[in-house]
Amino acid sequence: MSDYKDQTIVITGAAHGLGRALSLEFYKSGAHLALCDIDYPGLEKLKSEMNHPDQIISIHCVDVSNELQVIQAKNNILEKHGKIHILINNAGVSISQPFDQVSVEDFRWLFEINFWGTIYCTKHFLPSLKLQIKSKIVNILSSFAFMGFPGKSAYGASKAAILGFTNSLKTELAGTSVHIAYVIPPPIKTGIIVNGKHSDPDKLIRESHYLEKNGLSPEAVAQMIKQKIKTGQYRIIIGNKTFWLDCLSRIFPGFILRMIIRNKRKFDFI
Repeated sequence: MSDYKDQTIVITGAAHGLGRALSLEFYKSGAHLALCDIDYPGLEKLKSEMNHPDQIISIHCVDVSNELQVIQAKNNILEKHGKIHILINNAGVSISQPFDQVSVEDFRWLFEINFWGTIYCTKHFLPSLKLQIKSKIVNILSSFAFMGFPGKSAYGASKAAILGFTNSLKTELAGTSVHIAYVIPPPIKTGIIVNGKHSDPDKLIRESHYLEKNGLSPEAVAQMIKQKIKTGQYRIIIGNKTFWLDCLSRIFPGFILRMIIRNKRKFDFI
């Protein structure tokens, strides 16, 4: 119960999926939570499961792609909690479409949430994080950040952009009180595909079924992320398959791309 006791953790995309599971995991560890999402009813439902009298739980309806809303949420969080110890940039959306079928508007929509949401939250919460003796920024990435995969040009590009940003931030904040980490999770049984945009309704269903069959539960992934954040690791890789994909893509980038090209037919949702 005491791992994160008296620490205030901000989690974006908290109402569903991995964000919801992370919120419940950190709640079990005694943290105070500032939960952010565009789905306010989802936040209210989540908060109803958190009733420990010694923990402060606040919910904030915020669209992370809107900088003014992020600033207002930050002000409200500081007014409620007084300080912030950990920021987890988790909010994200998905597009599963070939690049020549993705509109520029949809590409921009995804980037504004996935990438600019991370930028806005980091930019405006960082001054408060710097005031703590120890604090953390944790960015949730994806294996698509380093693994080219059909239909994931927009999603993969946004996560690769966050990876480059996080690497630079790591070097800039070295020697300060702010520790940086990024997480590459495995496939997770969440609604990100169903709630995202897809070129073909049938393929959307098949991709969702693939995740349901092969993905890990959000609860299991959240538990592993929470444990690894505590160790102070910079690169948090969850799952053996993700570990080997990460290794192969960095050491033999051409090989991993050739393997994906040769095995495209095995994935009936692309």
